[in-house]
Amino acid sequence: MNLAQIGGEIHIKRVQAGLLQEHLAKFAGLSRVTINQLENGALKDLGYTKLKAVMDILGIDMETVQPSGLKSALVIAARSISTSYRDVVTPEMLSLMLRSGQAPEQFQPHLMTLLDETPLPVVVKAVTEAATPDVPARKIMKNLSSWAEQWQVCRTVW
Repeated sequence: MNLAQIGGEIHIKRVQAGLLQEHLAKFAGLSRVTINQLENGALKDLGYTKLKAVMDILGIDMETVQPSGLKSALVIAARSISTSYRDVVTPEMLSLMLRSGQAPEQFQPHLMTLLDETPLPVVVKAVTEAATPDVPARKIMKNLSSWAEQWQVCRTVW
């Protein structure tokens, strides 16, 4: 859920509670303009503490839920990084490469695509899925970092 969607929920709950924007703003220690921008999706950023204050007043929980569209990130990532190449990486192969840190030469372009172009939420979830008690996610992230440095990928987050 993004800030604009949360703002829409806040608007609905505020109206249901019979509160004016100025009341909610006063209760939360914010300006009415901030509440208006939040509800209308015009606000680009609002700190966690401020947002939580507004949500607490209206009884809205901030729970984390897995987006329904991302069932198996390893499947999605493997399919995505294999699109432009003759050799196909299976989810099992990708998982093994992530855990071992070993990148067979024919799959290095695939892994560069993973590091440079695959959406970060997919990469992070794929790392989580590949992790085992023997090879925790932290080790896999180190493997990704090593590859990124070795291959000088464009995405600077590694």
